[in-house]
Amino acid sequence: MKKINKISLFLLLSAFTLVGCNDLLDVDSNRLVFTDEYQFKAANDTLYSMFGIFSQLEKLSDSYVLLGELRGDLMTVTDKSSLYLKEINNYNISDKNPYANNIRDYYSVINNCNYVIHNIDTSVVAGGKKVMYREYAACKAIRAWTYMQIALNYGSVTYYDQPIVSLEDAKKEYPVYTMNELAPILIQDLIPLKDIEKPAFGSIFTYNTAYSFFPIRFLLGDLYLWTGQYENAATEYHDLMLKNSYIISSGLRSTWQVTNYAFTGNATVNWVFSFNSSYSNQLITSIASTNQYSPNFELDSLTYNNYVTPSDTAINNWKYQQYYYSNTLDTLGDLRSYGSVSLSNKELTFPDKLSKNYYIMKYQLINPLVDKKETSKQVIIYRTSLLYLRYAEAVNRLNKPNLALAVLKNGMNQTTLQNRKLIPQKEMADSAAYMNFSDERFTLNIGIHMLGSGNVNVDTTYYKIPNEPSITDSVEYVENLIVKELALETAFEGNRFQDLMRVALRRNDPAYLANRVAAKYQDNKEAIRTKLMQTSNWYLKK
Repeated sequence: MKKINKISLFLLLSAFTLVGCNDLLDVDSNRLVFTDEYQFKAANDTLYSMFGIFSQLEKLSDSYVLLGELRGDLMTVTDKSSLYLKEINNYNISDKNPYANNIRDYYSVINNCNYVIHNIDTSVVAGGKKVMYREYAACKAIRAWTYMQIALNYGSVTYYDQPIVSLEDAKKEYPVYTMNELAPILIQDLIPLKDIEKPAFGSIFTYNTAYSFFPIRFLLGDLYLWTGQYENAATEYHDLMLKNSYIISSGLRSTWQVTNYAFTGNATVNWVFSFNSSYSNQLITSIASTNQYSPNFELDSLTYNNYVTPSDTAINNWKYQQYYYSNTLDTLGDLRSYGSVSLSNKELTFPDKLSKNYYIMKYQLINPLVDKKETSKQVIIYRTSLLYLRYAEAVNRLNKPNLALAVLKNGMNQTTLQNRKLIPQKEMADSAAYMNFSDERFTLNIGIHMLGSGNVNVDTTYYKIPNEPSITDSVEYVENLIVKELALETAFEGNRFQDLMRVALRRNDPAYLANRVAAKYQDNKEAIRTKLMQTSNWYLKK
């Protein structure tokens, strides 16, 4: 048990941020209300309350991405970088670092969620529906995601599910949980809510607020994945795909152009990998802000000024992928580099050399390409490709490496699942519901690796599982492919360090993370590796 003395006064002073229509998504709103002053009994009450929570989430967006990427193997700093960015990159973080020592902002989100959950009247009925139950479920989902971020970044959380609105509340003692201890609590809290519809608040300028909510099935899948409950994880991911018709469409592919059976050097590029939903039909959840209010997101300016840049590891990941056109024509270069990185801060270019300060194109496109205040900017949290890759990770750990590879290579559809040359009968024998992709909405599903590396679905030379001595070896081989695919597909989106950490913990092998991260350093490579061999150094200091 632990008193939350360091944050209790802050939480007490910010018990709830209420915003008006003119202040939606404006984090500078200072209007506060307390539990004895305000109850949620009308639709507008919950509308304002949810936007108060969104405004608190905005404060987490930059640190979510920077902590997830600068501590990983795909992003690094430059000579121009600020001291605080260099501290994160070098695992030597000072007490004043604004990106790492903002834990009170996380607890502020939680306290705001607790306030709504505690005070909302879920019995209100309109049109035969409990209209406020959607906001109740949405708050619980946001709270769960925020608790997960604290546990994964700091190693443990101080858990409370009632709002702190008085000095007496602040003086209480609250339990402290690790991720493994926290997960069962969150799972039990979320399970009854996974079929509740998300709220419908419409759009603000160019931003559709439907993307501000965290799908409970995605959260449950992640909680199960972190705690080794792989069948439950696969089930939740699959059911979310089915319920929302999430697919990996061939229309998202980028391809090298071929004329007279030869590569021309030109490419047709799809910008699906941008951080802005205007160019991404893969979006599931994002943290957003309007340009008219609270322009706090820094990622675009950080890359414009070369304060953060892709590592050589990230560039090599794309450069040296085998692009497969046919069994007699192939080349090097995964085209997902376009839209991810660029040598220019104005246009897409394919990376051609190492040891340059590249721009991160995903961050450049965080804003729409129009110069208007009535637009939105956003940081993507969940998207369809990540959903499928998490699904692949789960089914692979159920000793189904060929099924997992098919997610990357062939696409989850009935044709793939019925092909015993692709997925042997022993992996299909249990006929689990999470392997059912017979619904017609999955017909156009393709493999994620096809998005940038050509016709790998017919490749029998490069992209396959070698003859491994055991199922364990095959599972680890495919898991390595999934980790590589996460780098190719979701680089710089905030997940990388936790992806490496999850696999390293699963394998009980700190070197899995330490070796990969240390590889991006020049002068202090061995010192970083040695530090990261101690798992306690994977977590920030509170």
